[in-house]
Amino acid sequence: MVFALKKLLILVLFLMTISSAAAVVVDFTQVPDTLYTLEKSEVKFTIKNDGTKKDTYYIGIWPTNWVILEKYFVVLNPGESETITFTVEPPIDSNIGNVIFTVSARSTDTGDYGYKDIVLNIRRRTGTYISQLKLNQEILNPGDTVVIQPLVVNLDKTQSKTVILTTKIFNGGKLVHLMEEEVLVQPSSTKTVSFPFEIKNTYPYGNYNIQVFMTDVFGSPIHSKTASFIIRKYDDFRESKTVEYGFLESVFTINITNKGNIPDASYVVTETMPKISKYFFYPEKNPDSYEEVENRITYNWKIEGIDPDKTVTITYRLRFTNVAIAIFFTLLVISLLLTIFHKPTLMKKYSSVIKPEKETLITLHVKNNSIREIEHIIVKDTIPSVFSIVKEFDTLKPEIKTTQTGTALIWKIDKLKPKEDRVLTYRIKPVVNIEGKPKLPKAHFSYKLGKTVVHKIAEKIILVSKRVK
Repeated sequence: MVFALKKLLILVLFLMTISSAAAVVVDFTQVPDTLYTLEKSEVKFTIKNDGTKKDTYYIGIWPTNWVILEKYFVVLNPGESETITFTVEPPIDSNIGNVIFTVSARSTDTGDYGYKDIVLNIRRRTGTYISQLKLNQEILNPGDTVVIQPLVVNLDKTQSKTVILTTKIFNGGKLVHLMEEEVLVQPSSTKTVSFPFEIKNTYPYGNYNIQVFMTDVFGSPIHSKTASFIIRKYDDFRESKTVEYGFLESVFTINITNKGNIPDASYVVTETMPKISKYFFYPEKNPDSYEEVENRITYNWKIEGIDPDKTVTITYRLRFTNVAIAIFFTLLVISLLLTIFHKPTLMKKYSSVIKPEKETLITLHVKNNSIREIEHIIVKDTIPSVFSIVKEFDTLKPEIKTTQTGTALIWKIDKLKPKEDRVLTYRIKPVVNIEGKPKLPKAHFSYKLGKTVVHKIAEKIILVSKRVK
């Protein structure tokens, strides 16, 4: 130990002689009171450029045993400084007492040199204690898991130790979570205990402190360690949409869930649909804004105050009842118009000139002008007694009945398709001398449309000036 101190003093004197006019200053900002074996301790120091030019400095620490330096080079502008950290972890067999550590900084451009010494007191713990408190990660997002791992050391060479480890996690002074485990540590050994802690999105973002307490089975405190981690600010919204289709109405439900960790958060729901949909659009909550572009319309709802793990619902309906009613009445009007202007007709045609002993041709024209098929068509025409029937028929032969007022002719047709027609003819001749232009009775017909039987009279009687033989 004495020989090592002599070597250190010689080195210090040598460094002082070559750096009397150093333009770099080394100063310590954080120094632990005591270093314990098997434990990591941090030392922080600053390097300051007191020169007039920008410079790069190489950093060295002596002795290098047990030391892990954060960085070895630093670039500083004139008057600029930077804080650097190195970690010291003395082994179990380290010599106990004071050790001098020298931190130096040398310019790579000018050779300027600066240094500073620090005396650290090394001690060896006895009994059982927590030598380290490790975390698998220190910056986390919701859904991650931080694993807290205290390393328990038992220095007793003959007896095992049973201890209770209690881990507490705090946020802003408030206890967030507590975990506890009983641990058995064998003689002259170490044991690592793992406490997993899942980061839920209901935990606020920010800094969290960890305190691990070790007590004996009777509750008496033995040792403790602290650490910290950070939960990032995390923005995550989940949007889902369901549609329920009905006969004249569709219900759209949009659920928005805050899976992030930002309280009182805001979110904008956007729905785009054809522009014509605005006539059928019935929202439970009116949109905050909308925009029409070409043939599309976009509705926007701004939702505020959504806490983590909370769900907000937007519901709207597309109702087609008014359209259905309008279509129904339109079809009804069309049906009525078709019924009025497109219905089966019967037209009777004959010559206005009727001479004795001469035959006159009578034509009955049946036409189905409707859009539906008609069935069981019965056409009936009556001939006054002053005329006789010529019982030769060019078309369908009728049923002939003699009555007190004349002769009745009856034709039966099974069915007529839409726009289909049928022409019926027969001939008559007068049995007495007739003067002037006689007028024959109107013909009648009936038909079945669906389940309805309709009776009609011939709509037109056309008289032609030329008699047809």
